Amino acid sequence: MKITGQRAAYGLATEFDPFRRIEADTLALADAAEGHLASPVPSCPAWSVADLVWHLLEVQHFWGAIVAGRVQDPATVPDPVRPDDAGLVPGLRAGVAGLVESLRGAEPGEPVYTWAARRDAGFVVRHQVQEAAVHRWDAEQATGRESPLDATAATDAVEEFLEVSTPFRTKDAAAVGGTLQLVAVDTGFRWQATEDHEGAARWQRLAGGGADQAGGADGPGADVVVRATASDLLLYLYRRRPAGALDVTGDLAVAERFALRTGTD
Repeated sequence: MKITGQRAAYGLATEFDPFRRIEADTLALADAAEGHLASPVPSCPAWSVADLVWHLLEVQHFWGAIVAGRVQDPATVPDPVRPDDAGLVPGLRAGVAGLVESLRGAEPGEPVYTWAARRDAGFVVRHQVQEAAVHRWDAEQATGRESPLDATAATDAVEEFLEVSTPFRTKDAAAVGGTLQLVAVDTGFRWQATEDHEGAARWQRLAGGGADQAGGADGPGADVVVRATASDLLLYLYRRRPAGALDVTGDLAVAERFALRTGTD
């Protein structure tokens, strides 16, 4: 399947191979973790690098089993047993190979359990890209070898986050109180998001947001505009980059509240 075919099949905003990205970022996390399992992970308080490796190993085991078995009831997936520290990194490397094999073996539209409104294997593929990417960044930051996320995949992940993760704010989160615009300075994508009076988020990709986005809406004026690389925008949404560390024009508090409205567990 060509990359363009994958973009259409998996509903991606950009052109990239999601399977290669899942594998590459997971293996990069494994490389970063080697020899650093006891190190703390600043972006995941109370976790060590060993805990981070185990978390991703668990996650990939679960979603690989969901897709491989076309599972509808997640309670039927057995929990894996955590290996000792010596087995964590080899287990992650082996596990991602199994995950990718399972994901490649399913058609995107095949029904499976997910926690989102989209309940098919294509959703799992798309979301596992950012799961691996963000946790690879966590591990690299913890071990002093931080590098940016892939720009094309991060652009799609920003749009997926707006589409899937932000519809309703979490309990006790404050109202955003304004309109936010995100600008990916490296890939040219632009998005605008706001909340209604009930706390539901609405978003749109703006005109000029991607070379093939002809006729998109310009959007009304925003209360705050956040400009950054696609990598840093995604890390901001995942609360790894504070809004104040990015190029912000307008009401910084709106950007800060937007990042706090969505759970990132």
